[in-house]
Amino acid sequence: MAEAARGFMPRNSGAFADPRGAILIDDAKTFFSTRGRRYDLIISEPSNPWASGVSSLFTREFYRRVRQHLAPQGLLVQWIQLYEIDPSLVASVMRALGEEFPHYAVFAASDHDLLIVAADAPVPLPPRAEVFEHPGVAKELWTVHILSGGDLDARYLGSRATLEPLFASYGMPANSDYAPVLDLNAARQRFMERSATELLALLS
Repeated sequence: MAEAARGFMPRNSGAFADPRGAILIDDAKTFFSTRGRRYDLIISEPSNPWASGVSSLFTREFYRRVRQHLAPQGLLVQWIQLYEIDPSLVASVMRALGEEFPHYAVFAASDHDLLIVAADAPVPLPPRAEVFEHPGVAKELWTVHILSGGDLDARYLGSRATLEPLFASYGMPANSDYAPVLDLNAARQRFMERSATELLALLS
């Protein structure tokens, strides 16, 4: 996959050309369990949770481990799909994340994807206009039709304080290594062509 990713250059050339970066091929849980380093930012974008083994990267235990590897003021950014999944399963993941992180904010990356920013401290909002003063960042944001701070604001769906009651209304347990709700149900929801995009309508 790392070699195939070169086919997307130059969009992702920084991953290969930036001397600060390195590509490590390892199991995510094993990687964190064998290292004591802390990070300012951890981005979790695994494959779809119906793929074998992937749902374990959306569990309470994984979020607990990741939190231990964040620096003070560090952020976790978690991607989750809204296609081929039931809203109750998304709620189960959000409960798992919420049991380990006291604060989170949710953004609509597209009509079919969510980005959750989680932290020990309140997530800094609103987005600062200064990000558009960096040509490289501004160019990348332009490719996804984000041209100003207002465009970022439009994708903000809410904080834990405003969204947790909605997720709790589904009555789902937290996705866990010991209660693998996502692993047991994700494949079935995929083949049933379920969708959680209704959450966007409820959150907007």
